[in-house]
Amino acid sequence: MVDDILESYRKRYGLLKSLVDNLTDVVEDDLTGVPHIDRISFRVKDPGSFFEKSSTALVDGQRKYANPLREIEDQVAGRVIVFYSSDIGSVSGVLEDTFRRVESEVREPEDESAFGYESYHHIFLIPEHHKPDGWYDEEDMPITFELQVRTLFMHAWAEPQHDLGYKGGELSREVRRKLAWVAASAWGADRTMDEIYREITKM
Repeated sequence: MVDDILESYRKRYGLLKSLVDNLTDVVEDDLTGVPHIDRISFRVKDPGSFFEKSSTALVDGQRKYANPLREIEDQVAGRVIVFYSSDIGSVSGVLEDTFRRVESEVREPEDESAFGYESYHHIFLIPEHHKPDGWYDEEDMPITFELQVRTLFMHAWAEPQHDLGYKGGELSREVRRKLAWVAASAWGADRTMDEIYREITKM
């Protein structure tokens, strides 16, 4: 069963890459002229990552996805990186005018005294007119895609942290303290740069 799911995902990989091209074009067009965009990127989930998520994600001890080929929302995922935190709302507004939103979520530490991963995650329906030819030749194609909006400082923290966080093994207290210091520094720098920008633009 698991091997069948992985093989089905590999068969659809080319269609997902074509969808990435289509979504990249529309997001780049719609954000043309919007200030403070650092970069726009999309990717297709690697088959190995898809396999791991489909087989290991659990909720209350049960597998999270009954039909991972259809239900995993980030088979196609995009990211918009902006300069300042005050840009996130305007960029998200443009994206929500372009796509039909399923849900939006701010991902950040629950403890107000903690610092760590932050990102604005949107789940949108895949528009019919952006689905490539042959989309319906495969069964159980996804109906949504993920689109994140982050600042440069959020991204600068998240990417190395993601790389380090999946190396396995127990981290020493000293390493955990260093990571906490980096996370707090990135959080402070992000907000300070936004405050500076807003102060200067008032002048």
